[in-house]
Amino acid sequence: MIKQHKYLLLLSTLIFMGQSTMSPKFTAHASNETKTKPYNYNFSYKYVLNHIKKDKTNQLKLKAIDEAIKYNYWHKPDFNSTQKIGATSSSNNEELISLYEKALKISPNNIKYLLGLSSVYQLNGNPKEAQLVLNRIRHLSPSNYQSLLQLAMNNELFKQPKKFATSIRNLNHLNSTKTNEIKKVSQLIKKSLTMNLNQTINNKQKKNDYIIILGFVLNKNGKPQRTLVQRLEKGLTLAKEQPSSKIIVSGGELPVEPKIEATVMKNWLVKHGVASSRIITEEGSLDTVSNALNVTKILNKNHAKHATIVSSASHMRRAYTLFEVAKLVSNGRYGLSQLVSIDKQNSLKPLNESDPAVNKIILDSLRTSGYWLLPNIQR
Repeated sequence: MIKQHKYLLLLSTLIFMGQSTMSPKFTAHASNETKTKPYNYNFSYKYVLNHIKKDKTNQLKLKAIDEAIKYNYWHKPDFNSTQKIGATSSSNNEELISLYEKALKISPNNIKYLLGLSSVYQLNGNPKEAQLVLNRIRHLSPSNYQSLLQLAMNNELFKQPKKFATSIRNLNHLNSTKTNEIKKVSQLIKKSLTMNLNQTINNKQKKNDYIIILGFVLNKNGKPQRTLVQRLEKGLTLAKEQPSSKIIVSGGELPVEPKIEATVMKNWLVKHGVASSRIITEEGSLDTVSNALNVTKILNKNHAKHATIVSSASHMRRAYTLFEVAKLVSNGRYGLSQLVSIDKQNSLKPLNESDPAVNKIILDSLRTSGYWLLPNIQR
């Protein structure tokens, strides 16, 4: 007999996510809905904790927890909290922490859950807790490359440069190819803090063959918010200056969104006079990492010579760095530049090393390089 909670988890996932329980909504699909989907409390920690008591094996318990982790990575009860300028994270971090901790009570030395927990701690602004978990992995698996790398990047890159250099030498002994790439990635991260953000079109941008406009979460009715409109307006200005350039609009459909961002963006541009034939829609991205990876594939496939990324000033340092990392790991041969819209006061100022945005740049750069910070949930 199928257990009641398994049936409910399966049914609710099919309703709210449109896919099987074993996969979050990584690809975007058109939707006729006009309202965002509510949070499904059948995936809450309290609900899952109660129902896994009925499972007879740890394997079934962990499967249910995995499903809840995937759901809570892309959903949170109050979607309005993602509707703020510069804030698009949909992760339900506190719930994720509880779920990971429960999984580790069942399977204490499971590296997958340890890596996931350390990453959520880091994303949630708890670096000390993250370091404790990473040290635990180092004790269990002294040669685990990813945990040693995360320790070095999270704790030493800016604060302890000499210790970081030592960690890089140690990592080089484990895998010299990966470590040479990480050296370059770390330099890109450092440059991001002080890079000059461009508000006006310059000569370099006039050499474009591609203009990349990055999406932003839509409102509950599927309309572009002010932040996205600002990006589209800036991209439109550049497109008028460069009538031969192709335009890539990048943004999928989060589980809480009623429409595909790229489709809404394309419709906005067409409405404002851009020929539909100029616009390429990239509909599979659910975050900036996938923006960078998916658009980089398009640029490489089409042998791009130069592209300009268009986004908000508060977002550009991270976005540009991830596009540079994606170009690095894919051996891209094109040039990159950037053009920003002003979305927040003081957003043009350099970042301080202790700014929370820097932590996000580091973690997302690792993800773009190919490291699964939350294994089997996101890259």
